[in-house]
Amino acid sequence: MLFSSNKKSLLTNEQQAQDATRFLTTVSPLVQSIYSNSALFAIGKGLNNVAEIFMYLLGLAIIAFSFIMNTIFPFHILGEIISKHVYEQALTSKGEIETFSLAIKGLVILIGLLCIAIGIQIRNSGKRKTLLQQAAKELKNIETYFVEIQKAYPTPTQTSSDISSSDIQPRIEPQ
Repeated sequence: MLFSSNKKSLLTNEQQAQDATRFLTTVSPLVQSIYSNSALFAIGKGLNNVAEIFMYLLGLAIIAFSFIMNTIFPFHILGEIISKHVYEQALTSKGEIETFSLAIKGLVILIGLLCIAIGIQIRNSGKRKTLLQQAAKELKNIETYFVEIQKAYPTPTQTSSDISSSDIQPRIEPQ
């Protein structure tokens, strides 16, 4: 534990301030890079939601299409092949034609399911981005806490005026 205000600590205030400084030099660049991208995060989150819904709708539309594809212009040929006796005589059995038709419909349904799977992956990616943004918010709170420690217990080589003008950026709240 780097700092405890109520418990006896094995570290002195100066050692705790040095630990706080070391922690801040490690965490500050990470937090600032995430916070500098908060607008892009909001835009990306919105686009992820749109893309996710689009992929779900596309997948469902493709699956629905497989049931009516024999009535739509270029695909009606498949329905005609199944119903014509000429093709049945050319091939060894009617089962081959029906199997071919089912294979085509199965491939179309598979494409629809893959679109739905892509939508699920987009959702999981959005959840990870949100989790990263929440972690950055918590790290920013911890960073603020350690800046307060630095101000309360400046190291011998550092004064309180040095801390206030340090490289630590002001807090930027995500939108």
